[in-house]
Amino acid sequence: MIWLPRIVGALTALYGISAVLKPGVIARHGELADPADRRAGVTLLSVTIGIRDLVSGAAILLAPAGGALLAALAARVSFDTGDAVAFGRLLPTPRARRKVAAIALAWACISALSMLAARG
Repeated sequence: MIWLPRIVGALTALYGISAVLKPGVIARHGELADPADRRAGVTLLSVTIGIRDLVSGAAILLAPAGGALLAALAARVSFDTGDAVAFGRLLPTPRARRKVAAIALAWACISALSMLAARG
């Protein structure tokens, strides 16, 4: 079932591209300031996360089966778990903290399950 990790990689890379191009998405879900207000740093946050997700998604897509693929997926699980903790504690409203943490944890679980599929 090597296709499941590849789908995770593709979706992660696509999300990364969208985060770079549309920082308003992170701003809206996280209930953050308008990305046009450069003092708020929302665009910087979104682009940083976007580049990270683009690179990690590409790594999952391109890694050969075996240890390299499992390492790329483990990194993805770590990133999403870290996002759940950080955003779950630091976003400005309880609703945003719950929502973004739940989404990040769901992606961590999907990536972890795809590790099982990659082991075959």
